[in-house]
Amino acid sequence: MNVNNISLKTEQPDVISQIYKEYYSKIYKYTLFRVNDHGTAEDLVSDVFEKVLLKHYTYNPEKAKLSTWLFTIVNNTITNYFKKNIYQPEPLELEKVDSSYCLEDLVIKRELKGILLKAIMCLHEHQRNIIALKFGACLTNRQIAQMMGLSESNVGTILYRALKRLKDILKEQGAVIND
Repeated sequence: MNVNNISLKTEQPDVISQIYKEYYSKIYKYTLFRVNDHGTAEDLVSDVFEKVLLKHYTYNPEKAKLSTWLFTIVNNTITNYFKKNIYQPEPLELEKVDSSYCLEDLVIKRELKGILLKAIMCLHEHQRNIIALKFGACLTNRQIAQMMGLSESNVGTILYRALKRLKDILKEQGAVIND
């Protein structure tokens, strides 16, 4: 079943279940990337799917893809959480996002990840958000553009500049970068 070509106008538990199965991991990783806390990420993802259940009839496939609709809900939920809690995110630990690393990889990469995460935190919130959508949620530039109200080329430009800035920051910190 292709969940991107569905209508959510009627009560369809099997369709909503399929959406959950297909998008849970992406939404969780994106949320975790943004809030850097497993418990908070789980709570927020739960809130997102509760909203999907309660508001599924408002989805209009003529306006946006399902993924865009979902990540708009996710982004709004996270934004509301930050406003409510006056939260300043701490540097993210990448091993929290993907726990499939073996112990040797964690030991070897921990220092480099720490440097990278410190550099990421030097970027503007807008750039961090787009990087989280691109690399945490694995969205395309087009999906990010639709969700954020930007042009696709603008998203590409922001990503390019953010990655270039990251590279410069890493060079300043003495990290070895292969061009």
